[in-house]
Amino acid sequence: MIENNENFILINASFPHIGEKIRLFWGNPEFVALMDELQQNNRGALRRGFPIDIARALNVLDSEHGLAFPELARKSDMWGL
Repeated sequence: MIENNENFILINASFPHIGEKIRLFWGNPEFVALMDELQQNNRGALRRGFPIDIARALNVLDSEHGLAFPELARKSDMWGL
């Protein structure tokens, strides 16, 4: 259950609107697109980015999702590997 995950709790406490999207998309194909959107700047504008603890928590959640739902896991990472 995602609500008990320490990384989710950290993200949700600081960014509840993102926590809600994570909760909604956890276990669904849309989760991968959400993580891509959150972890990469595709807007063409400068962004401040997340604090390092939130960035790390997003990265860990992304990995945990791939392990929990291998059928939804990325076929490659952002480096094309």
